[in-house]
Amino acid sequence: MTSRRSNSFLSQKLRSIIQGTTFDLPMPPAEPDPLTGIPFADHRYNHRYPLLLHKDARRIQVRTTEDLAACLDPQARLTSGSPVVQTAPYRVSRGLDFLKVSFWIEWNPQIASFLGILDFMKKQVQETEKDCIPVFKENGFDWNLYRTGTAKYSFRLRSGDITLMFNKRKSDGQIPNCRLEIGSLSCWSPGFYSIYERVKSFLAGYGAKVIKERVSEVHLAADFIGTDIKAVDLCNQDKWIIKAQSFNPHDKIPLYHEDQEPEPEDLDFNPHYTHRKFTGVDMGKGDMMLRVYDKVTELKRSRATHKQQIFSEIWGFKQFDEQAVTRVEYQVRRPKLREFAISEEERIDTVSDLVKALRSLWGYLTTEWTRHTENPVNRNHNQSKSKVSEFWQKVQAVVWSGMFGYVRTHPVKHRDVVQLRRQARGCLMSVCASLEVEPDDIDKIVYLCKDLIEEDLHQLFEDEQAFKERMITKRNEFRATLAG
Repeated sequence: MTSRRSNSFLSQKLRSIIQGTTFDLPMPPAEPDPLTGIPFADHRYNHRYPLLLHKDARRIQVRTTEDLAACLDPQARLTSGSPVVQTAPYRVSRGLDFLKVSFWIEWNPQIASFLGILDFMKKQVQETEKDCIPVFKENGFDWNLYRTGTAKYSFRLRSGDITLMFNKRKSDGQIPNCRLEIGSLSCWSPGFYSIYERVKSFLAGYGAKVIKERVSEVHLAADFIGTDIKAVDLCNQDKWIIKAQSFNPHDKIPLYHEDQEPEPEDLDFNPHYTHRKFTGVDMGKGDMMLRVYDKVTELKRSRATHKQQIFSEIWGFKQFDEQAVTRVEYQVRRPKLREFAISEEERIDTVSDLVKALRSLWGYLTTEWTRHTENPVNRNHNQSKSKVSEFWQKVQAVVWSGMFGYVRTHPVKHRDVVQLRRQARGCLMSVCASLEVEPDDIDKIVYLCKDLIEEDLHQLFEDEQAFKERMITKRNEFRATLAG
């Protein structure tokens, strides 16, 4: 009886080793780039990149903390497989709810001056009593030009909830000369990346070359369909663990902080009520913030029928208020975004960087920065052992695109500059006192201090090489490093 030899690559490799010959495994096929091939026909779906889908409500299952611990045991893995919560699957829809991107654009002078066109049209609208006039109808956009700009941008274009702003600054300056803001509805439908690409295509048609871009603000949102916010006890501050050093402004109970951060966020805890019914809570403000709220109530309050129609389609409802929907939304702005990095060189700058970092961002925000617990937290003991609530396990389990590996870092100075300045002031005041300067003659004291410092530093600089070496050594002692 003859046996058939397997022609698999691994079998061929094994036979080649036995026979003393060489056989190289073929390279695996390259993974498709999820950021390419976005269909421009209707700007609606990207079947290769789930985050950009208009509909993203799907059933998922979540492991409990105990189940995950059991999975770490080798014997448990042999007998139990992958345990999951023994409850009915739930649905979640997640996506970006707002995106702000800043561009540094270099304009091609050989193409019609785009800013010149905007300047001419702005003068036209300012001669009327209108707030705006239609100016462009291209790439699926219907742009209106407004009579006023903003503090940093002279020209403001809007199409639906998409805003483009421009100024006349150069592309090599510190301040960007273009800003794109994509609102909630456009982020969900047709999708933030589709809008981002179409806007860049629109600008390129007028000679714009993007030299640099930076994500200025992003909102990550997850809608939990069928979850009633009043049933998960989110209004109880004692059940929240928050990574920051701050105090509750209402009852002065300190919020839990696991690590002392160099620059603490101001984390307010603000519950919201409508007709005495709990509808949501805000934590933090400004650069990093969490909002958890009743999305159905928010849509009713806004009375925006177009939003109600869009979200009923996203959630798979005939009417937007068929079921309760609880939204968990994180707002992160540039000062905090830049703290997330894989390495010193790889940070979140461009939209592509953001897409790669979404999974890491959500993981940090829901497991380290904020957590909701099953029972009130005993803040005099090890709060990290507090059991996460069933609802928050669902929040942590939401699957985003991208990769793990981005870690939040903090620039840390290794010497206290404020303390050194305080010491320098004391020393200089002692010198002035020894010279019998009148204690109320501040102008003379300041002049004398400047004169002494200038004389001493110039004297040290006579040996220029030694002076430079001392300055480099001192600079290295102060240089900021990244600490997790």
